[in-house]
Amino acid sequence: MPIRHPYSAASPSTGEPARPSADPTSTGRPSAYPVDIVVSLRREGTARLLRTLRSHQVLPALLHPWGSGAAYRSLLREPDSLSLLDVPDGAETDDLAQRVQVLSALSSVVVLTPGHIDAVDLLRAGAANVLPRDMPPPELAGRLTAERRWLGTSAPSRDRHPRALPQQVLRPRQLSQGILLDVLLASARPWCCHDLCLLLGTARAPMSRRALQARMLRLSERLTPYGLSVTSTVQWGRTTYTGIGD
Repeated sequence: MPIRHPYSAASPSTGEPARPSADPTSTGRPSAYPVDIVVSLRREGTARLLRTLRSHQVLPALLHPWGSGAAYRSLLREPDSLSLLDVPDGAETDDLAQRVQVLSALSSVVVLTPGHIDAVDLLRAGAANVLPRDMPPPELAGRLTAERRWLGTSAPSRDRHPRALPQQVLRPRQLSQGILLDVLLASARPWCCHDLCLLLGTARAPMSRRALQARMLRLSERLTPYGLSVTSTVQWGRTTYTGIGD
């Protein structure tokens, strides 16, 4: 039986990728855009990119700054999500490889970078691909479409088995607390405090460890009446969080 490709190859007449279908794929994933979420390290530069690629129908119109709870929640809800991490000129790049590493725990990641950034460290950190931002728009659109097609047919879906909370447990109303809970429930990997601080911070600076500890304390206080708690270990001055336990 032939494999169904929700994102068709580039049109032979125009060289541009075909527009996505509104029909669901055989996996149940809606065929909206090849890229599910755009995360930006410098909003102004990414906004210009979205306008340039608007006619190619490969990127959603909404961009998210690094640390966006709404972006992380969307990625966690879809086991084979694809995010685009855009690194415009002028963005902070000292810890870029670590940012790729923590974001790749939530989704497959394609990174768009200025020409002076070496792709090797980003690929080693977990990027599915690294593409130059100055690529001609039709080629960039085609490569993003091909990346989704490749991930959809060749890469295994992320094996997420999130722990289901008891029905009586009320989820936090605050988005920031809810995202922290979702990250701890959904990921099988242990989270180092430094990685969580980076994930939940901004493009300019990670969250402070004191702020993370305070957020964990509030979450634990909410879970304690139900016999649950945040599971953590402390060693050599570093705290590792491994999920929600009884």
